[in-house]
Amino acid sequence: MDRYRYFVFNQRNMVVLGLFQIAFSTVCVGSGFIDGLFRMESQLGKTRAPIWAGMVMGVPGVLALFSSQRKNPVLVNVLIVASIISCVAILTVIVYSSFTLNYGEEEELSSAPVHVIHTQFVLNKVVKGANVAMLAASICSAFVVLVMAYLGCRSLPRCSCYDSVTGMVSEEP
Repeated sequence: MDRYRYFVFNQRNMVVLGLFQIAFSTVCVGSGFIDGLFRMESQLGKTRAPIWAGMVMGVPGVLALFSSQRKNPVLVNVLIVASIISCVAILTVIVYSSFTLNYGEEEELSSAPVHVIHTQFVLNKVVKGANVAMLAASICSAFVVLVMAYLGCRSLPRCSCYDSVTGMVSEEP
């Protein structure tokens, strides 16, 4: 009976979702480092928002791994709150990568040597690729975080799908 009491704890899905969330946050942090390293100096680029937001995005993934192993509803509540905060961080990354996709990278190099022009072209493409990777990872991460929050809400005893008499998850009509 105890294994049915908390829906989220005995699911392998939460482990998989937690690993995906950690992977997406790693992509965001790595792309943020690439963006910060190769981007021309701008006010928006100095914020290093994708690095900090990527670290915040990884917290629900770690909590999902812990909550799948321990039968603790407090941990699930913390996971739900961290998922909501992570959604704000994901929105920050989406806005940042959308704004910086072309922002501050175009420069006139007509009098520069050929190798400098080629280097700038390659670095410009690397930064754009990092921004596209951040955008894709944050959109996928938003989906994963919302699924984790949904599963976490379903597992709590105060949920409408929880039967307090039997302690099982009741079927929805």
